[in-house]
Amino acid sequence: MFHTSTPVVGEEFHNRATELDQVARSIEKLSAGAPKWVAIIGPRKIGKTSLVLEAARRAYSPSLRVVVLDTQEQSPVSGEVFRHLALRVLDAAFATEVGESLERLIHSPAGYRAALLRSENFGRLPSVLRSELLEIPEGRVTDERIRSWLDAPERLAEALGLWIVVALDEFQDLAGLSPKDFALFARLRSVWQRHRRVTYFISGSARSMLLTLVTEEASPFFQHFSILELGPFTRDAAIELLRRPGPGSRPVPAELAGRAVSAIGGNPFYLQLLGETLMAMPGTPDESDLKVAFQALLFSPTGRLALFFENDFRRIVGRSTYLAATLDALGTGPASLTEVASRIGTSTAATAGYLERLKDAVTKTEEGLYRLADPTFGLWLRWRRPGGTVVPMSVIGDAAEQAVARELSATGFDLVYQSRASRGAFDLLATRAAVQLGVQVKRSSLPLRFTKAEWSRMSAEAAKLTWRWVVAAVASDGTISILDPGRAKRGREVRLDASATIENLLQWIDRTARRS
Repeated sequence: MFHTSTPVVGEEFHNRATELDQVARSIEKLSAGAPKWVAIIGPRKIGKTSLVLEAARRAYSPSLRVVVLDTQEQSPVSGEVFRHLALRVLDAAFATEVGESLERLIHSPAGYRAALLRSENFGRLPSVLRSELLEIPEGRVTDERIRSWLDAPERLAEALGLWIVVALDEFQDLAGLSPKDFALFARLRSVWQRHRRVTYFISGSARSMLLTLVTEEASPFFQHFSILELGPFTRDAAIELLRRPGPGSRPVPAELAGRAVSAIGGNPFYLQLLGETLMAMPGTPDESDLKVAFQALLFSPTGRLALFFENDFRRIVGRSTYLAATLDALGTGPASLTEVASRIGTSTAATAGYLERLKDAVTKTEEGLYRLADPTFGLWLRWRRPGGTVVPMSVIGDAAEQAVARELSATGFDLVYQSRASRGAFDLLATRAAVQLGVQVKRSSLPLRFTKAEWSRMSAEAAKLTWRWVVAAVASDGTISILDPGRAKRGREVRLDASATIENLLQWIDRTARRS
């Protein structure tokens, strides 16, 4: 079973044995009264939250509580994030007893207080702490109240005999609350380092910034966190994930899973999206299904992975056309500073500045070349360029499909893979304005031979779908012939030879349009 909207835990959690062990040891140290903080660094959707939740699940005890908060839930980030953190800690301590979420009652102070007062455990707290907790939903955010909210987990844990794991995702975004210095982080450290029943896991996708926070001597958090880098799955682990069938589903064949991983990489979120898409198709997934799944996810304006990358792209470049151009220049692969500058038409000094502003979206190789940190993001960038509809064929198509796609793209056609249910007998759908052209690709020299049944099926499907259609023959030497089915020779079989070659496809389409 594949999960794309919620963290993955339990039997569905996959791989990460080494990382789980490191997080589990930190939780064990907490129960010994010696909490060890961990900074988990990795791209967005790489599985940071799932890792913490699964480690906590495996280390379950009746007195362990886990609190997870993504700072980007509050946008723009403000001091309100600490109010929500305190409320989430209260939920971990009391929600099961009171039967509802206290955080969700934030805009109903009377309802919040009534719910909290129903808890017998709440009545066991010191009176001063009870008063402070009852006031959380109301009032302005002040430095004094932030300090109180930050201290609430430890005070609750002491009073109730709990151990609490607090996980803060996109932690680096809190820097926006004190952009000129480390004042906020100094305050966090001064409170947290006194805690013995609470441990802190911070995580984020801004790798360089988070590393600065935990490794630079000037940072208040210098040497306070152990670092856990979380990257994509290994190839074997990624293939295994795609091949794990859920209840009632069919496993993805090993060879097909290998092709998928070669194309999309080992990011678990991408793999979960792909697996979910394949499992929604009827029957055991095959090569055609894989092509359609990629088309639907990544190479479509409304694809879930395409929309994810679109959001990332806008977040990275903002309104800067030069940053957008710099990303686009790296979409085809690693390049030197001079090459990038030449592609975007600026000086090397200005280009160096743009590359610096792109931060963790770009990395530098040992050879001094710049490249995109996420190759799959690079595929999406290439696809969205003019003429980029040939990219899906270059990634998951065979050599013949790639050659035909390039040929048709040169005449202004966009190419897509169609699902088994919608494509009929054709391998590709080529579109140009209102024209829809079904393309049957044959990997053979001329003449081509078809059974009458094969030919009838193509003719019937084209009529049903109201497509024009052609046959593309790709010879072993790479020669491509686009053939007019109207010039087929019929006998015991149907033959297409060189006399059926279409010399000018656009003129042919215009003529067939006038005849229809």
